[in-house]
Amino acid sequence: MSFEKKFQAGETYGDPRTESSHFMTDAADIAEYIWNNAVGVQNRTSKKEIIELLRELLHKGEPIDDKKGTTELLISILTSLPSTSKLRTRLTSKFIDRLWSNIQHPPLSYVGGDVKYEVVNPHEPVYKDDNEAYSTIEFKAPDSDIMLRERMPKVPDGTYQYRLPDGSFNSVLQPNLGKAGTPYAKTVRPLKRLQGVKPDPGLLFDLLMARDEDNFIENPAGISSMLFYHASIIIHDIFRTNRTDMNKSDTSSYLDLAPLYGSSLKDQLEIRTMKEGKLKPDTFHEKRLLGQPAGVNVMLVLYSRFHNYVADILLKINENGRFTLACPPNASPEDKARAVAKQDHDIFNTARLIVGGLYVNISLHDYLRAITNTHHSKSDWTLDPRIEIGNQYDGEGVPRGVGNQVSVEFNLIYRFHSCISKKDERWINDFFLKLFPGRNPDDLSNVSHVELGQALVAFEQSIPKDPSVRTFDGLERQADGTFKDEDLVRILKEAMEDPAGAFGARMVPKALKVVEVLGINQARKWQVASLNEFRDFFGLKRYDKFSDINSNEEIANILEKLYADPDMVELYPGLMIEDIKPVRNPGCGICPTYSVGRAILSDAITLVRSDRFNTIDYTVANLTSWGYNEVQQDYKTLGGSMLYKLIQRGVPGWFPFNSVAVMQPMYTKKANEKIAQELGTLDQYTLDDPKPPGMPITISANASIKQIFDNPAQFAVPWLKSFNCLFPGKKDLGWFMLAGDETHGYANRAGFGKAMGNIPHLHHAINEFIHGVGTQMIQKETFRLKEGLNQADMVRDIAIPLLTRLLADLFYFDLRSDENPDGKLGTADLYQHLMNIRAWGDNTDSGEAWNRRRRAKESLEVIIKSTRKLVDEVAVSGGFGMGVVSALTSKFTRKAHIKENSLRSCGLKLVEELLAQGNSAERVVDSLWLTAFGGVGPPVNTFYEVLEFFLRSENASLWADVQDYAQKSDDSSLRAYVVEAQRLTSSQRVLRTATQPAEVEGKSIQPGNMIIIMLGEAGRNPSEVSSCDKFDAKRQAGSAASFSYGHHPCFGEDIALAFVTGLVKLCAGLSQLRPAPGAMGQAKTIRVGDDKFYLNDSWSCFSPYANTWKVHFNGHGKGNYEGEMLPKKLVDMQEYYYLVRKYKDKLKRAI
Repeated sequence: MSFEKKFQAGETYGDPRTESSHFMTDAADIAEYIWNNAVGVQNRTSKKEIIELLRELLHKGEPIDDKKGTTELLISILTSLPSTSKLRTRLTSKFIDRLWSNIQHPPLSYVGGDVKYEVVNPHEPVYKDDNEAYSTIEFKAPDSDIMLRERMPKVPDGTYQYRLPDGSFNSVLQPNLGKAGTPYAKTVRPLKRLQGVKPDPGLLFDLLMARDEDNFIENPAGISSMLFYHASIIIHDIFRTNRTDMNKSDTSSYLDLAPLYGSSLKDQLEIRTMKEGKLKPDTFHEKRLLGQPAGVNVMLVLYSRFHNYVADILLKINENGRFTLACPPNASPEDKARAVAKQDHDIFNTARLIVGGLYVNISLHDYLRAITNTHHSKSDWTLDPRIEIGNQYDGEGVPRGVGNQVSVEFNLIYRFHSCISKKDERWINDFFLKLFPGRNPDDLSNVSHVELGQALVAFEQSIPKDPSVRTFDGLERQADGTFKDEDLVRILKEAMEDPAGAFGARMVPKALKVVEVLGINQARKWQVASLNEFRDFFGLKRYDKFSDINSNEEIANILEKLYADPDMVELYPGLMIEDIKPVRNPGCGICPTYSVGRAILSDAITLVRSDRFNTIDYTVANLTSWGYNEVQQDYKTLGGSMLYKLIQRGVPGWFPFNSVAVMQPMYTKKANEKIAQELGTLDQYTLDDPKPPGMPITISANASIKQIFDNPAQFAVPWLKSFNCLFPGKKDLGWFMLAGDETHGYANRAGFGKAMGNIPHLHHAINEFIHGVGTQMIQKETFRLKEGLNQADMVRDIAIPLLTRLLADLFYFDLRSDENPDGKLGTADLYQHLMNIRAWGDNTDSGEAWNRRRRAKESLEVIIKSTRKLVDEVAVSGGFGMGVVSALTSKFTRKAHIKENSLRSCGLKLVEELLAQGNSAERVVDSLWLTAFGGVGPPVNTFYEVLEFFLRSENASLWADVQDYAQKSDDSSLRAYVVEAQRLTSSQRVLRTATQPAEVEGKSIQPGNMIIIMLGEAGRNPSEVSSCDKFDAKRQAGSAASFSYGHHPCFGEDIALAFVTGLVKLCAGLSQLRPAPGAMGQAKTIRVGDDKFYLNDSWSCFSPYANTWKVHFNGHGKGNYEGEMLPKKLVDMQEYYYLVRKYKDKLKRAI
């Protein structure tokens, strides 16, 4: 641990270091290590099996007998090793290498060889660009009558930073690889001569695939329909067989969310607003999915909403000015229209990359974890194929970002019709009955392929051409174009509780007979390899007997009658009628048939690892710092699960943040509850169903605020539930002063106040500490730019560490200092821990709540453990429990380093007083952190806001007064100036929860509503505060308070004001103090809804509290800065290039 590192909100400045090392090659040595160190592995396998597994993994040899469960055993071992294990990393790399190597990269064989003929009009040009309709669009510029034309960029312009609509140029070396409209690849060479006359496809379906009414089997691992809704999006993302040429796919071979965005510029124009990068409300492009159960469409609506959320934040942050309009304000209407279009283009495509990042992380950390059933473990291991393995192309490396082309074999594999739930089977029957009016359910299996084709054409023609007006499942759009949240939530809830079906023979709904017959015929047309050839290609043991394919005697006999020899069995339907893999916890979740189980892992590796935008170019530069961070998985959250975030961002507040159903919705709620019980984590969840979120009510009038503060029974403090949630069933903090309005809460306040009152010279110690330590910090953190010019980060390097040390000494935390040289915590670490607790207590973001609770819990464990040691020492040495040894221990404990009348001595006295009141050591520790965490955040904000106000050029005279008061040590006048500046600038707010119906400011309030009390704004309310926009240091105290009052007044008001006033006083001694020029001298803020947030130093995340702000000063002493604030206006590169182009055009015209 570094005790000198600096604090940055949301992340550390430094990256973790990793050591490189060579993989061990001795399987016996590795097996011995696994046997002795992997948790629970001895209960699941033998040492001999581990050795055999490792030899297969390390050295390619005989085909793998997948019925032994070797892949599942490896997954089980990987989940048994800790995240810090180097062996886990190396074994994962080898596993990915093996799966990647199963498929050619790039494919070397393709299907199709058609040639097209057309009648030529001799009066038309001989050559015509067939792609023109897809690569060029024309549209009216938003808010104008100007028509614009956009073309897909030609090489090398703009083909690399963003995904192109058709997937081209994903591979830099082979630009057309995986492009929409190109032929399917063929993975396996077909060498086996199969029957000239193959079994009738309809007969195959009836005998081997059809599901009887009473033969439905739920997925054995508890998988829900949500997994297959996600799978359906993937399937329609990478497979769209051309209806006139089945050898081609009309969508790209990459996970680029084509069902949402389309596969051409023309498609995109239909769903985009063409302004600020946004999509039309709740709109997606893929009309085929309107013929799927509603849950699939709801997921696409959530992705659409997430895209618009991302686009909104991107423009507000505007990292490095990349989304600034590329024209000056006085530009012509045509130039402005072009600039608006360019801005829209950049925001849209950046947002698309970010949304794609979330989509891929859901595919890996929800979908793939469910497939491998690693959710059924506490492990944070996930089969993530994006990791860097060796060099890019050498013999030991596994390449990334080299491109992909989907194959006909995988088109057949991803036909998961057997897994359709009973609920969705009924939906399909109803849908088919609408397609084929006059038929009954029993007759659906007799639909011909001609009838199906005609019905689907008619269905698609009935769909509105404008995607933004389309609906599904009987839902209606609202006036703003969106669907009602409650409708989406209802469908999601039903999907999460709906058990999916099982793979295997005789599991496909009968209504899909015509679809499966078409699939069998299509496979034959493609002339794919046999089932055994496919298994041989993937290194799996060939089937020698029909009973190896399916152990059901009846099915094996049917196969023998139809095919005569296992080598003659066709790939399709053979893939779908094998035995299914058994559940393995962890190891196997969806329980696919054996060949499908291995193939989908290889394909998952290929789809993600071969995609440049998911690997090589999945960077902060392309996604922006915030975008990259927003969709980055956190392995401590169910191994990186991310689907919950898509749901919470799309329908915020409807589901509890810790809903057992939402945190891993690809399992049924029932299965999730059972898994949590087995893992001992059920206390982290709730079984509550979704309900409408309590609408936040904002209050900013002083009279209304007083009404709320004076009625605590009606408007309760919200802390207790959040903090008890950190100790489920183990601790009740209801006794704390801010826990509620019970008698013991007031008793706690009185007791703590009495303990503070018994500390002699407390306020003097605080003031001396701020002056002494603050002076040292300013000296230490001053960066001399040149003679007479200095720079300092007044928030990050001075205010934050000063406040942290103040709280650490006052509340006796284990921060390392000269008075606590053996302390275990650094300043940045302690501040981060306290901020984690504060962020959880203040949380209103359901998408971040799970992580914030976990971080608060982790931070509390550190603070409680380290502080308890100190409190126990005080109890022992001070006569509280074991006083007989006090005389001996005081000499050798931390007390020996504490200086007389220092602030830390006050902290020691506080602990002694609390212990003397009869509180247990545990209760004292809890009192300390519960009181201290409220002191982080707002004091720093207040200091920044006050000082920034004084340093404005229009307030130069006020700053001169402040300097005079500081020089004279007129602290009362200085404090009055600070309080008035706080009133004019404060963004302070507090929260209450309504417990009863009420009406405030004409607003109807219902139980459960969160009341946001804008104390800062109330201080500037013109109807209540006279001359509210004028600075008046003599204003009557209390006329506009920036601190809470009433039954729960701010306990640390005096300390906070002493901190701000003392630090402003120190700054007043810096000559010609002013904000640093340009962006350095600004605390970057954005507004999300009604809330103001500060960005951290890297702009990767935002919080309610300032964390960096740089200032310049010339030295020490009085004096206002009278020069110009340079640069007055930063040079924007977009505008710069615009002006250069205009100048060049002008020169060309002159010539």
